[in-house]
Order: sequence, then structure tokens, then C-alpha cells
Amino acid sequence: MAVFKCDSCGYEREVPGSLTGKKAKCPQCGRGVVIVDEPSGGEPPAEPVLAEPESASRTEGASQPLNLDEAVAEPVYEVEDAVCAACGAVISGGHEGVCPSCGAEVREADEYPEITEDDVDVSDLAESREPQVWDDDFGGGDRGGSVLDRDDRQEDGWRLLAGGLPLNLFGGLVSGLLAFFFAVALAMLVVSQDSTDMLLPYVLAASLIGTVVGCVFYPFGSRIPFSMAGPGSVTAVVLIFFVGNISKVMAGFSPETVLVTLVAGLMAAAIFVGAVIWLLGRLRLGELIRYIPLQIIGGAIGGIGVFILLGMIDWGTGLPLSWSSAVTALSEGAARFDLRNAAYTLGPSLVFGLVLFLALSRYKNSLFLLAIIMVAAGAGFGAGLWGHDPVVKSLAAPLPGLTDGVIRFPWDSVRFDHAAVRWDVIKDNGLYIGALASLVILTVMYRITRLELLHGREVDLSREYRSLGLVNMLSGLCGGLPVAVSYGRSAGNHASGGRGALSVILAGLICAAGLAFAGYVLPLVPRFVFEGLLVYAGLDLIRDWMFKARSAFTRRDDFWLLWLTFLATVLLGLIEGLALALVLALLVTVGRNSRIGSVRNVLSGANHRSNVDRAAAQQRTLKEVGDHIHILRLQGFLFLGSMQRLILDIRHRLDDRDKLPVRFLLLDFRMVNGFASACGVGFEKLLGIMDDYGVEILITSAPLELETHLESMGCVGEAEGQFRVFFNLDFALEWCENRILDSENMLEMRSMSLAELLRPVFPEPKYIPALMKVLKRVDLPRGEAAFRQGDLSDSMYFVESGRLDVELELEGGKLLRLKKVGPGAVFGEMGLYTSAPRSATVRAAEKCVLYCMTKDKLSAVERRAPMLATAVNRYLINMMSDRLLDANVKVRDLMT
Repeated sequence: MAVFKCDSCGYEREVPGSLTGKKAKCPQCGRGVVIVDEPSGGEPPAEPVLAEPESASRTEGASQPLNLDEAVAEPVYEVEDAVCAACGAVISGGHEGVCPSCGAEVREADEYPEITEDDVDVSDLAESREPQVWDDDFGGGDRGGSVLDRDDRQEDGWRLLAGGLPLNLFGGLVSGLLAFFFAVALAMLVVSQDSTDMLLPYVLAASLIGTVVGCVFYPFGSRIPFSMAGPGSVTAVVLIFFVGNISKVMAGFSPETVLVTLVAGLMAAAIFVGAVIWLLGRLRLGELIRYIPLQIIGGAIGGIGVFILLGMIDWGTGLPLSWSSAVTALSEGAARFDLRNAAYTLGPSLVFGLVLFLALSRYKNSLFLLAIIMVAAGAGFGAGLWGHDPVVKSLAAPLPGLTDGVIRFPWDSVRFDHAAVRWDVIKDNGLYIGALASLVILTVMYRITRLELLHGREVDLSREYRSLGLVNMLSGLCGGLPVAVSYGRSAGNHASGGRGALSVILAGLICAAGLAFAGYVLPLVPRFVFEGLLVYAGLDLIRDWMFKARSAFTRRDDFWLLWLTFLATVLLGLIEGLALALVLALLVTVGRNSRIGSVRNVLSGANHRSNVDRAAAQQRTLKEVGDHIHILRLQGFLFLGSMQRLILDIRHRLDDRDKLPVRFLLLDFRMVNGFASACGVGFEKLLGIMDDYGVEILITSAPLELETHLESMGCVGEAEGQFRVFFNLDFALEWCENRILDSENMLEMRSMSLAELLRPVFPEPKYIPALMKVLKRVDLPRGEAAFRQGDLSDSMYFVESGRLDVELELEGGKLLRLKKVGPGAVFGEMGLYTSAPRSATVRAAEKCVLYCMTKDKLSAVERRAPMLATAVNRYLINMMSDRLLDANVKVRDLMT
């Protein structure tokens, strides 16, 4: 320690020893004093060396006195906070000692060991210790396969008890009771015409049989385990016309013949509908049905709702209505309508139906619906027991047309004699069976699509069609009605807890019990309950398809077509309205798909060239005269109409005088997925275009179907006026480019050295001689590879002569040609910079002369001749920029 002592004023102060011999200014009197080395006491710990002021390097006499306060100011030590290793508490001061939080020893920071991921434990933060997907033992280890995959397969497959046993039992009970009531109501609807009421016992059995078969067997094939199948209101209306028309045609036959023909007709209808649906699924055409604008068909379905209401009126009043159209039936009914009689017969049914419609519009729940039905049935039955007024007692009236409530199976009490069946009459009414199949196919598609939302995953619609087709055929063989998937009953089953197939099977078994004990059950249920269900079903169809079907995505033209088909169905008749709806839907589907057009891209040979690296002069020539090549990439299914539009587009380009005349027309069929039968006429017109304009037409990526057809026409070959067929667009473009270059005398260029080839494109031509000195000449025989896919990247090559194929090696030893390189081209340059393995094999298509630049040689050039290395890098950058520019132009053309 040194001492500062002022002799003038007596001020004395200890200062660091590093200031010994320096002059400092006294803080009291301002006199300069030289600091002397006079330590006092023991030697303190070493002080940190202060930065010496600039004046300290000078001689003492020339120096200015130091400011003593600044010179002796002690440096500030920043003491870091310490962290307790045990509990993580932060301790201010950084001293050693004991942590005040947990009592553990606190050490200096530099003594702490390095923390690794093994020291981090966040197990206490986990909300659950269930095995996670990232755990090694998730799912039990070696049970085989991924647990997620197994769950997906189980969820997608047939699940019997999805949702649990109690909920499935409850949902099946509710759904089964509702299915029984609706099956009886639909049977009434089928025989609602005056001349068919004697068929009620048999149709009741057929309706319940169809429900039992649909519920018990459909879940085994469906991938929506809670979906229910059975007779529906839409199919029942078609059967009204089918059964009624047969009855009228056979008015002069014996009742036994009429009866057996009607029963056979219903069975044949179910079998035929099932066969059509199964074939549709077997051909995997299910997904194509989704393209049909169903809203247009919805107009006809809304008209069916009107016919359901007419059927209920016809059934309730017994009026012999004409069913040629809804307007005719209403006009005839109004002329014969007895208001007093209708009030007794139709009043309770209409009131109950309206109550159901209004209540379920607000609370759509299966249990709620069942409760209303049970309350109404109990009230009607009680009115019959305790009512005194005839009007009140009439509420308990059971279904008419049943003898002691007994229903009859198709084979019961009827001798099913094949000779007695009038198959000619059934055949004459086959139009109704066809309409029935069309409606089932279209409505099932829509219902399955909506059930997918409840199920939470998509299903294979073709599989659902196959399953439903088999169930329909089985129902027909058992004497049941045609069946379809019911969205209302399926969604109600799901909402009631029936998520598995057990609920649906249980519902079918309940309907089977109702079929077995119908003689005891049906007399207990008043007729107005079943009639009210029909009123609700008709109003629900009209509301859903005519009003609720409109959404934010509904097109205005679809909306007008919806009402057009509805009016046609109501005014002209069911078959006429449905036929109009199907024709309009088909026209709209084809029209909208045709707007996409059969031409995916229109390309020019000036921008879209083959994968052949050519000399710079050849590339400039192709850019200048490439419009001689006109390329059309086609797509989709080609109809005669799309071929006609294609031909008009081709003629428009051939007549365009503002561009170079087309010499080669390339039609690429890689994205075409089929041809209409009449497309042959379109290809004959293309042959005429070749004769009219003298253009050559090249067909690329032709499907086997097209190639076989053209060969059978005798229009494929190399003669004039014939189509040329190439494996793909790249080979066809190379052939056309060679023809164009040959016509410009640029195809067989004179033999040029690599230096001559580089001179037009190398950034610094003066360095080309120096570059040639560091390149190594390589003579590559035909068929030999310069390098193979997967080899180490340690060199790049300049092509002086010959051509090479760049090939991608695929699985199974197959080779895919990516491009072709020729004189003046460079290949292998990317691996030289990235050191990545070779991505393809480069093989000599003919004898080649190459010049090689290795990675070591390039590194040596960078050290010894940086200007040459810069020129080489600029050349490669320019080359890759040109490639990128060409690629951008191609992408732009492909996107437009």
C-alpha cells in the first residue's frame, strides 16, 4: 500500500501501491504531490490492476497530476446470485452457506456440474400417468402393430358394443319400438288406394319383415354400426303406384290371382332393387353418385311428401281418388269430400300429425317421439274403455282391414303357384321398380353422407351399397319390402345411446317380436296414431327438401330447378316428375363437369421443351421457332361434346396468323381417365385436320384402350396422315425438336471443341485456356456410366461430344429417363457443392468425350487462381439461373 501525503495542508490518505511514483492532486488544496511507497500494516490481498491513464506512460515531469479520487476509486465487484441445487431457490449475494428455503448447502456457481436431459424430471407436471404414444411400452409392447392403427381398424370395422352395453340396450329398445310403429304406418300407406286395401295383412307382414331383415343383417356389412335400414316413406309412395296400377290392370282377374301377383311383384321389386344396388357397389361406382346435384332430385322427393298426405287422406276417407297426379286427386277428393265424416275420421289423425310435426321441429329426439306416441296411444285406448260419447270412443278405433288383428305372411294362406303369377303385368309396371331403385340409390347416398358426420369418419359408399343390395335381396326372398337406410331412425338411435351394432340388432328383434305378436299388439293401438305418423312424415319431407335444404351454398339455378321438379311431380305425376328430375340432374352434372374443359394446359414448344440439354445455339433456335410445336395436355373423361370443343380450339390455333404456323400438334392423354363410345367420331375429325392443314398429330401417354382403338381404325403409324404414338410427352417433344433443328440446319452441328462450346456462354472467355489446363479428358464408351445413383459426389463433367441419358433407378430394376445431355452441357455440379450422394445415374447413349473437374482440383484453383474459380462459379450460377427461369416459365404455363 502507498501513501499520499500533502506537505502543504497535511492531508494524508492510503492509496493502492500501483500508484507509487505518480503525481496526484491534493483534494483539499489542489497541490500536486508524488505518491511514495510507505505501506502501513500487513499486505492486503492483491488488488485488481487499474487501467493506467494515458499520462502515466509519459515522463513524470511532463505529466499532469492525477485526480486522486478517480485514481483510487476501487472497482465494483458484481456478485452473482446463487441457485440452490436442491430446490432451485435463488439466493442473492452468491455466498456459500445454507439455503434459507430447504437448508441444503449452497456452492459457488463454478462448482455446479453440467445439467443434462437426464437431470430434468417433469413427472409431477403430468396430469395422467397413463401410457403415452411416445412411451416405449405404450399399448403393452410386443402385442403386434401400432396401437393407433389397431384403434383405427377397430373403429372403422364392425363394432357390436360401441358406447357400452347399457346404452346400446336402451337405444335399441327405443329404436325398435319406433321402427315397429313406422313399419305399420308405411304398410298402411302402400295399400292406401281403394282397390288395394285387401292386401293390408300381407303388406304389414312384408313391411315388418323388411324392417327385421334390414336391422338384423345390415349392420354386419355397414361401416356405420348404428345405422338402421328398413322400408321408408319415399319407397312406400312408389309402391303405392306400383301396387295400385297392378290392381287396376287386373280388375277382371280372380282375387287369388291378383293377390299372388301383387305379393310376387313386391318380392320381385325388393330383389331387383337389391341386385341393382349391389351391382353399383360391386363396380365401385358409389363415389360417382356424390357428383349428382341431389337438390334437383329433392324437388321430386318433396312432391312425394304431398303424395304421402294424399295417401293418408285416401286411407282415412275411403274416397276413390285418382292417383295420376296430386292435383287430379285433390280435385276429385274435394268434389266428394264430406266434411262431417272427415272430421271424425281425419280430425284426430291430422291433429296428432301436426302435434308431432311442431313438437319435433323444436325437440327432435327419439325418446321424446316415442313418449308422444305412447301417450297418444294410451289416451286413445283409454277413450275406448271409458268414453261414453261415440265421437270419443271412435278415437280407439283400430286399423281396419285386419281380421282379429291377424297379419298374414306372403306364403301364409296363399298357394304361391308360379303359374298363377302374371309376370307380364309385373313387367309392364317395371318402370316403377326402376324409379324405386333410382330413389333408393340417391337418397341412401345423401343419408350415408350425413351419417358420416355423426360417425366422425368417412366410409366407403360402394361397400354400403353392396351391403344394402344384399339385404334387399334377402328381404325379397323372405317376402319383405324393399329397404333403404333411414337417417332419422339411425340418428335417433345414435342420440339415444345406441352407438354399436347391438342396438340395431335389438331393434330388429323387437320388430320381430311385434311381427309374431301383432295380433295382440295392433288392436291396442288406435289407427289415428299410425295415420298421424304419416301426416308427420309427409310434412317433414316437404319441409326438409323444399325449405331446409337451401343453404349458403345453394345455387340459384339449383333452387329454381328444385321447385320446377316439385311442381312437375305434383302436377304431372310421380314418374313424370322423377324422370324430369333425373334428366335435369344428369344434364346439370355433365354441363358443370364440361365447364372444367378437357384441355388442362395449352403449351408452346418455345417455352416447354424436352428434357434434353442442348448447345446454346440450339436452345436459342428452339426459343425462336418453338411455336411450330403446339401442345395440349388433356384431362378427365372425354365425351363427344368435349372432343368437339377440343377440335374447335385446335382449328382456332391453326387459323391464327399472328403466330408461327403449327407443324406438330401434341395431344397428351396422361390425365385422361376414360372415353365415351362416340369419341371415335372425334378422332376421325382429327384425321381430317391433318389433311386440311398438313400438320402432324402426335399422341402421347395413350391409354391401352385408346391405342387399341386407333390401331383398329388403322390410323396409327409413320405414314403421312396417321397418328404417331409416343411413350410420353418428353420423347415426343425431343422428336419434334430434332425435326425443327434439322430444318434449321442446327441438328448436326459441326464438331466443336469444348473451348469453342464454352466461349459464347463463359463469363470470362479469356480464362477458358486456363480452365482447359485443369480439366481432365475422359473418353466414355457407349453404355458406360459416368457415375451411378448413390455414388459419392466428388466431380462434375463438361460434355464436348456425344449424348448421355440421366436415369433414375426405381425399385425392381426399372429405369426412368429424366433428361438427356449433349455437347456443351454440364452435369454433376450440384453434388460438387453439396457433397450429397448422386441422385441419378448418367450413362453414355453413344461414345462421348467428357472433361472432368474434381473437387480437389476446384479447391486448388480457388487457392491459386481465384479469378478463374470465380469465373467458373459465375458460369455455373448463370446456367442454373437459366434452368430455374425455364422451370418458372413451365410452371406458369402449367398453372394457367
